Amino acid sequence: MENKGGKRLAPSGGAEKEPRTAPVSEPAPAEQPAPETASEPAAQPAAEASAEAAPQKSKARKLWDDYGYMLVTLAVVFVVFKVLLQLAYVPSGSMETTIPTKTLLIGWRLPFVVSDPVPERGDIVTFWDEEMQRVLVKRVIGLPGETVSFRDGYTYIDGQKLDESYLPTQGITQCANTFAVPEGCIFVMGDNRTGSNDSRFLSQPYIPVDAIQGHMLAAISIGSQQSWQGVRWIG
Repeated sequence: MENKGGKRLAPSGGAEKEPRTAPVSEPAPAEQPAPETASEPAAQPAAEASAEAAPQKSKARKLWDDYGYMLVTLAVVFVVFKVLLQLAYVPSGSMETTIPTKTLLIGWRLPFVVSDPVPERGDIVTFWDEEMQRVLVKRVIGLPGETVSFRDGYTYIDGQKLDESYLPTQGITQCANTFAVPEGCIFVMGDNRTGSNDSRFLSQPYIPVDAIQGHMLAAISIGSQQSWQGVRWIG
């Protein structure tokens, strides 16, 4: 059937045709991760990997890491007090009041370890006494080649009166003998002239220079009954 305008009309009784649509494409499947292969091991934690990479310490190295500082400390102490310094203890009052009874002394040892220097007059030294079989602490009075004598409670060196201002009391040094100090030896006395067993009374009065162990520098007196307390330089 045609209308007046000449256009063909769709038949009224027929079903309407569905509009044609563009074909819808199927969504592309999501990319799947590549399966792990046997040749690619799983990643390990960083700490575990570094632990496996570090070399294993030997027992000796572990002991050194743990206790090496103790060995170093002991070595330093040994060198200090066997080569450089000396610790000495004065149990008696033979050096009163310069050094009180029961006093700890610190001395300079090194020169007497590496050689046998002659100390100066007035130095306080330690030495090994064969007669008493122990270390003694005394003051150097006579040097090699000198003559030591006594008169009216005073000490004389080669006939010259010795200035002993370090003594607590003057004019109390008693001895009837005269001593000619041989080469390589010294003559010593304690500052407590009435209570010191020294070169005046020893059967071997002359102390070999090579028997000297140290030159005392400081005294530490901390007892409650000492003649003085504290630390004093005595060198």
